[in-house]
Amino acid sequence: MEKYNPRKIEQKWQKIWQKSGIYKAKDSVKGKNNFYHLVMFPYPSGDLHIGHWYNFAPADVFARFKKMQGFNVMSPIGFDSFGLPAENAAIKRKIHPRDWTYKNIQTMKKQLQSMGNMHDWSREIITSDPGYYKWTQWMFLQLYKNGLACKKKAPANWCPKCHTVLANEQVINGKCERCETEVVQRDIEQWLFRITKYADKLLEGLDKLDWPEKTKIMQRNWIGRSEGATIKFQIVIPSEDEESNRLDSSTPLRSAQNDNNFLEVFTTRLDTIYGCTYCVVAPEHPFVASLLKIKNQKSKIKNFEEVEEYMVKAQNKTELERMEMKEKTGVEIKGIKAVNPFNNEEMPIFVADYVLGHYGTGAVMAVPAHDERDWEFAKKYNLPIKKVIEPCFYQHTEPGKIKDNEPFVERDAIAALVKHWEKDEYIGLKWKKVAWQTLITGGVEKGQTDEEAAGNEITEETGYKNLKLIKKLPMVHSKFYHIPKKENRFAHFNVFYFELENGEQEKISNVENDIHEVVWVPKEKMTQFFTAESHNYIWQTLDKPAAAYTDEGVLNNSGEYNYLDSREAREKMTQWLEKNKLGRKKINYKLRDWLVSRQRYWGAPIPIIYCSKCWENFSKTRPANQGSTFPFPDLSGNSSGLNLNVAVIGGKKHAVIPVPEKDLPVKLPNISDYLPTEEGSSPLARSKSFVNAKCPRCKGKAVRETDTLDTFVCSSWYYLRYADPRNRKKFADGKKLKTWLPVNMYIGGAEHTVLHLLYSRFFAKALKDFGYLDFDEPFSALRHQGTILGNDSQKMSKSKGNIIDPDKIVENFGSDAVKMYLCFMGEYSQGGPWNPSGIMG
Repeated sequence: MEKYNPRKIEQKWQKIWQKSGIYKAKDSVKGKNNFYHLVMFPYPSGDLHIGHWYNFAPADVFARFKKMQGFNVMSPIGFDSFGLPAENAAIKRKIHPRDWTYKNIQTMKKQLQSMGNMHDWSREIITSDPGYYKWTQWMFLQLYKNGLACKKKAPANWCPKCHTVLANEQVINGKCERCETEVVQRDIEQWLFRITKYADKLLEGLDKLDWPEKTKIMQRNWIGRSEGATIKFQIVIPSEDEESNRLDSSTPLRSAQNDNNFLEVFTTRLDTIYGCTYCVVAPEHPFVASLLKIKNQKSKIKNFEEVEEYMVKAQNKTELERMEMKEKTGVEIKGIKAVNPFNNEEMPIFVADYVLGHYGTGAVMAVPAHDERDWEFAKKYNLPIKKVIEPCFYQHTEPGKIKDNEPFVERDAIAALVKHWEKDEYIGLKWKKVAWQTLITGGVEKGQTDEEAAGNEITEETGYKNLKLIKKLPMVHSKFYHIPKKENRFAHFNVFYFELENGEQEKISNVENDIHEVVWVPKEKMTQFFTAESHNYIWQTLDKPAAAYTDEGVLNNSGEYNYLDSREAREKMTQWLEKNKLGRKKINYKLRDWLVSRQRYWGAPIPIIYCSKCWENFSKTRPANQGSTFPFPDLSGNSSGLNLNVAVIGGKKHAVIPVPEKDLPVKLPNISDYLPTEEGSSPLARSKSFVNAKCPRCKGKAVRETDTLDTFVCSSWYYLRYADPRNRKKFADGKKLKTWLPVNMYIGGAEHTVLHLLYSRFFAKALKDFGYLDFDEPFSALRHQGTILGNDSQKMSKSKGNIIDPDKIVENFGSDAVKMYLCFMGEYSQGGPWNPSGIMG
């Protein structure tokens, strides 16, 4: 019998499948529902490795499973061929990016076909083909026309090695995700997509998706919606002849009529305002810059040079570095104070790089007792820590379940932990008429101090009298139904820890004996002893080191807001701020607008032209007192439906003119001098034939935008093109989009959670709002594959020499055997180390 030859058999059938077109998906098949199965398409930056196989092979098994279930399955494939991955690899080898990319596509195509996957190659797309990026440019124009694309100067992450800007998502631990070079900050004119306009929609849409929960959480955190309030702190700058012009606590607070005299902060925890002991501003905050620039202010900053030096250092750090720094640094701006509007207390102002200028107002109030970051900072710089929020426990189960629709009786109370004089045991009370097991508790009578009340209760309920107070523990509040008293209680417990000096006891009264039994509980059984959650919490605080209490609770040391819960306090405090014009309710997001322009050659040219003549003509007639954006008439003076934006090119103002759709694509020229420039301009700027253009509006001389689009723009809509990949008139026919979209199952790496996946969702939502789609979520279901590690259990890399070449394994065992092994080597979402002998069984 002839030995089984996997390569011979597989190649035979792969040719038959290709010739017969068995995997060409028809747009409709009678009696079958369509199923759109999609795997994230690869970068053609080199040969496929076993990690690619792990993405494609098990996913193909699922596609075949859906086909066997009777679905009309479409499983297309293509190449994400523009951008840094391919360009960097080409430059390294001194090969033109176009030649390198298309050579790799041919190699990778053969490798992919050798897998025997049911890809529909008739729908293949290559993002660097003009027929594809024509529609990428069209997408840009739609966003621009609808006010979602703009150009402005802003701080950007700059990679000195790649010579381009990077989106925040492309910086990992302060380094470029591609070349791992330290990223620096630069102020650069750049194109951005206003993804922040869709922050709420991007959050709301996550709930209906069949995605891994971890992925949805990561997107929610990246968007970072937070509800809070802005607060205006009055700035106090001492004059030369007086120490301070501090507001006296009896002085009525003034409304913020002149914003220059106030520092506005944003907080999500207004309920902690009475615990604020200092304010912090970002190094880039205009408040700091104005202090350093104005000469007569310099003398009022007692440590001017120190502040200036700190700001310079901060400018050299990337945003992500600042966010991820374990040790928080800062400098007090000495000689200037902020005044808390709620209690008129003065406090220092620090400049610190852990606060970001773009989030909120770029300034925060610091409450070290209730924020871990502020706690660490306060400890480091010896700043006051004032606790104003204390935990409150609500009894929702029997015994002691709160009675609905009954009022609460407030009661100042004590709770006491008492330790045995010799053993590591503590007093507990077992109630005889109620199923309670508690600490020693009781009320505070008129004329008693809290400590006196605690001592009296201990002696009264247990008989022990030789007490030594060791320490006071954090205060605790509790709402419950007091069964013996037959009323809802809102108790405010001052908590004390005593140790007995000896076992001397007084006789316990019969009344107390009838209520509860005194027991000694070993330390290791204390957590199981208590009935009430609040008493268990008190026990846990005994040996717990001091730390910030970050949960919500009940206010204390907060003036008229004492004993309100956090939610109610925030509402009342916000109302007070709005009434006094010292703040307002506000919602903030961590999400930044998406930076899409790249100073590189290998990308889709941005379809924008700059015309100085159009600006000169229009500026003569434009309305006075307008900014840099205003309605832009056509040559007949009628509204064009666009806003005129202004850009400065070579020190001269130009009108921003979108390339007409009929002139797309703006083709990427085949230039020989494609290397990135040191100064940060695009290599396309060196091509006069590309740069010099005719203005489509006035037909005069104009210049093209020379930046190219980030590769993630290309991949943010590719799933739509597969529905109709050869259409020259539209990015896809509407009927075909309805036939196939949204994608039923999308499979790819979790590393794209806040990049490609978020951007694709933004595109879908925008295109729906523009009227081109009838859905707003591109991927109904999503699954991530894990990472295949080298046989040394390290991430595969050429430098480590642990790359697994799948071609050699397929040559020996055949693709089916490799696919089978990959499917059963472990849970698909987990991955694991490659075992070279595992395929043998």
